[in-house]
Amino acid sequence: MKKRRAGFALAAAALLCLSGPVAAMASTVTAGDPTPNGIGYNWTVTMNGNDTTSGSTPNYAGTVGALSFNDPINDSDPIGRGWTHTSNWTALTLTEATDLTVTLAANGSGLLPAFALWQGQQNTDNGTVGGYHVYNNAGNFDWSTVDPGADSSSLNYVGNESNSGALSSVSKTFSLGPGLYSLVFGGAARGVTGATLGGALGYQATLTTAPVPLPAAVWLFGSGVAGVIAFARRRKSA
Repeated sequence: MKKRRAGFALAAAALLCLSGPVAAMASTVTAGDPTPNGIGYNWTVTMNGNDTTSGSTPNYAGTVGALSFNDPINDSDPIGRGWTHTSNWTALTLTEATDLTVTLAANGSGLLPAFALWQGQQNTDNGTVGGYHVYNNAGNFDWSTVDPGADSSSLNYVGNESNSGALSSVSKTFSLGPGLYSLVFGGAARGVTGATLGGALGYQATLTTAPVPLPAAVWLFGSGVAGVIAFARRRKSA
């Protein structure tokens, strides 16, 4: 009986090692801002480690300015080239470690989509709602250096997809830990017809998460446990 119980325990350990993460909760997509302060987030999204916003209600789509992600007119601005107020911002929460794939596509428009990701969310900017009027799409930035009433120091740059190929759809995968993140969707400057600052162009966004692959050592441990179980069975049958 003791040998049988030990076998069951080892089998359970092997299954735990070989199984992937268990989904904790379904993704939620909400139009609007989680707080009244800070960046004017257009979307609030919560996801687990094996999830998607595809088919969400409401539809994860909207409009952005044609040059909102990258406007050459902002070359001399000390902060960056993106327009804060004509881009769309998402306050994203990940409940567990995951590989996050962001896909942004033109939605019935001539948009050249582009996006950037930061760790953290900006909800306490000294009382200035919306922050400073431009942002850096390729790094960290601090609005308080040019506007004492705004602050973006809680954002830490992760990466972007700037759409250097003038594509109608772009995608990128990030390996991330659980926590709060900020996504910005915008339009890249590539000489598209009608690409003016005030032009609103449609986009469709999709976020997909996938379980982080288990480290090789864990798989080896699982294989070792399975080997022990097999050896115990052979001894018992002998």
